[in-house]
Amino acid sequence: MVSTNNVPKLFRSKRSIQFRNWIDFAVIIMLIFIGIAIYTMITRYFKWKSEQVQDELRQIEGFVQEEKTNIGIVSMIKQPKNLETWLQKHRAIGIRHFYIRLEDTPDLLDFLHDQSDVTLHVGKGTGVNEYTEIQKRQNTWVDDALKLAENDNLGVEWLIHIDGDELLEGDLHKVQELPDSVRTFWMQNVEARYERVPKKEDNCFSAKCFINCAEHPDKCVSYGNGKGCGRVATDVSANGPHRFKSSKSKSDEKIDGIVVQHYESCDFEQYKQKFQRLSVQDNKKRDDDQTPFSYYNESIAAAKKGVHELKEIYTKYRIGCPEN
Repeated sequence: MVSTNNVPKLFRSKRSIQFRNWIDFAVIIMLIFIGIAIYTMITRYFKWKSEQVQDELRQIEGFVQEEKTNIGIVSMIKQPKNLETWLQKHRAIGIRHFYIRLEDTPDLLDFLHDQSDVTLHVGKGTGVNEYTEIQKRQNTWVDDALKLAENDNLGVEWLIHIDGDELLEGDLHKVQELPDSVRTFWMQNVEARYERVPKKEDNCFSAKCFINCAEHPDKCVSYGNGKGCGRVATDVSANGPHRFKSSKSKSDEKIDGIVVQHYESCDFEQYKQKFQRLSVQDNKKRDDDQTPFSYYNESIAAAKKGVHELKEIYTKYRIGCPEN
């Protein structure tokens, strides 16, 4: 026979079990709702990000989705701005694959590893004599990429060498129609000018106008001799940062209808950091005035003085469209 003194205790035990079950159930429901909320937020963010990139692309003239060509891009990049736009723009005009050497930019590793059409090589700069050393590393990477493309069976038969602040514009199908006798060619570059000093939040690939560097070389602050493309073949190799060469042919044809849009210094903050680095590089074998561009020389000199002087040089060279 159960003592009446134990009844309240048993009753309380049963009630505790019931409450605990309800609490456990409530916690499970709450966790489910939190999970759904987090999933919804993440999904909406990526949808917003995708739509933002697409909106940016629509603002770039000539954005039309094309079928893939047999052309790839080889590039060595460091802390690029708006890399998503750069990739999507080139995918849209038919680029089949990207061979990218990424230097000193660890925050982009996961993103690039997730891109199925990117072959990624990770490297680092020396921090010494960067103006000339970068070009040496570019040459080596182009030759490496040619070998990779020859053996990876991805269908890439041409490689175009451009930088992360450059966009191809034009009909790439012209390249696929070239006869086998054409081993290498080059395309003219045009240089972007901006309406105002661009900020960090501005998209890199937006310009007020472009200057044709062949017609107005005195108005371009950087190179004016275009960029090159070579067949993926054993006879083709890099020939400096702007050209390819072939042991089978001495000719290097120019292709019209395709241009390289160069968005030099598309962000003042990047411009400042670039020339602050160049201003302290350990290169005792050359003076500043041996850099071939006055824009570079004046920017390096300004970087040694301060931000105000840098902004003056930037405004002088990069803002507004010059009169013809």
